[in-house]
Amino acid sequence: MSAKNNMSRRRFLQVAALGAGGAALAACAPAAPAQPQVVEVTREVQVTTEPQQVEVTRQVEIQVTSAPAPEGPGTITVWGSGLDLTMLEKDPTGKGAALVAHKNAFLAKNPGTNVIWEDHGWDEALRQNVVTALLAGTQPDVIVGENFFQQYASLGALLPIDDQLKTNASILENSIIGTHKAAIFDGKHYGLSWISGCFGFEANVNVLKDAGLPEEVPATWEDMLLAAQTVSEKSKGEIGGYSLQGPLGFSVGGMFRLAVYMQQLGTQLNKADNPFMPNFDDPTGFPAWEFVRKILPYTPKGLVFEADEGKVYSQLFAGKSAMQMAGSWHVGWAKDSGLQNAVYGPVPVPSGGKPASYVVGNVIYGAMSASKVPGLAVDWVITSQDATVQDIVFKSAGRLPSTKKSIELLTKDDSVDNATKQFGALLRDSDLGILPQWNKEPSKLNTIWNDLFTAVLTTDTPVPALADEAQKKAMAVLEAAA
Repeated sequence: MSAKNNMSRRRFLQVAALGAGGAALAACAPAAPAQPQVVEVTREVQVTTEPQQVEVTRQVEIQVTSAPAPEGPGTITVWGSGLDLTMLEKDPTGKGAALVAHKNAFLAKNPGTNVIWEDHGWDEALRQNVVTALLAGTQPDVIVGENFFQQYASLGALLPIDDQLKTNASILENSIIGTHKAAIFDGKHYGLSWISGCFGFEANVNVLKDAGLPEEVPATWEDMLLAAQTVSEKSKGEIGGYSLQGPLGFSVGGMFRLAVYMQQLGTQLNKADNPFMPNFDDPTGFPAWEFVRKILPYTPKGLVFEADEGKVYSQLFAGKSAMQMAGSWHVGWAKDSGLQNAVYGPVPVPSGGKPASYVVGNVIYGAMSASKVPGLAVDWVITSQDATVQDIVFKSAGRLPSTKKSIELLTKDDSVDNATKQFGALLRDSDLGILPQWNKEPSKLNTIWNDLFTAVLTTDTPVPALADEAQKKAMAVLEAAA
């Protein structure tokens, strides 16, 4: 079997044909390790800047066991960690301490194993590298990432780890489900998070005080809107009441933050029963769009369409904005920028809504199904939950751990600042959402959503009409890609 496909930079891995035998083996694997099966696949992948014709049909080995046991001494290749891997050698007792702890805990269970740990980028660059490796059959044993694990799992590229989790139930009980929700597909677990973060809310109390407002994070959307209006009007427009990151091409920064408000309303950007199907026209999410329109006049001048995310959110530190959505890393960012007294809290809640947040800066490990050492690969993922690793994540890397017990320790640690403790509690206790993991035309779908955002900000067309148009465009893209 052979086929040729046009490939472009923004086109992601797509299975055009997968042998029925291979699919069945991946879904119904025996409990004991089995020999890899060779199946023929046709894949479409983004690896170039300009479209070109390439041969994409090849034979790949798919490891069929879902319950691999750890092997003896061997070599395991791990791609990335979400942190700077050079700290392993540069600062092994400081910024690299959590990395060292993970490696040491793994080697304690698998002595003699040769660990090859490599940096292959992050976000889009990492995704392209993973896709290219899948096509070439050069994928590592373990990959890292923030999203797209459901997509990888749907392609049979990842090993389920449920048997190991059943063997040690305390792992799943201790893990914060929102941190690994992106790696749950079709009822199976394909990865676990080892460092995480979430969205909360941030306010510059100096700006609020000057405007005669309470020096605290607003509790509701209505309070936030009133505070933003007051700041803007009393400063005669020189200071924004709320930092709003707008749309830009196919980026997801604005999408991430708006999705929090939609999560509070009980809706998601994908259909509840299908992580790959757009849900742009869900009327339960319309109040979020209406709220954006209301608060837009009170945002910092010229920043809504700013391409540099750092410029959007650093305005608050400089006293040019009063409030904004904030990730857990903002605590250190504010202090480093000279704002020592920023205050933090949960994201304000809409009337009739519920408290919610989104995971962000969340790093998941997953074991590749084509690994020659599947037991070692899965054990690397499992080891990410070890207390010796999780308990030092914050002090080593300034990031939040992904387990309940380690968050509990963090919130009781007198050496940890109160703002970070607040974020830790939010991560542990919130209804955490995740961005959709489009398995077809992700960049095009992201662009359609951002075009909807642009229309909300720049026109007075009713939101239902704009949302309906966006949904129709999304469905047309998916039909064309079918």
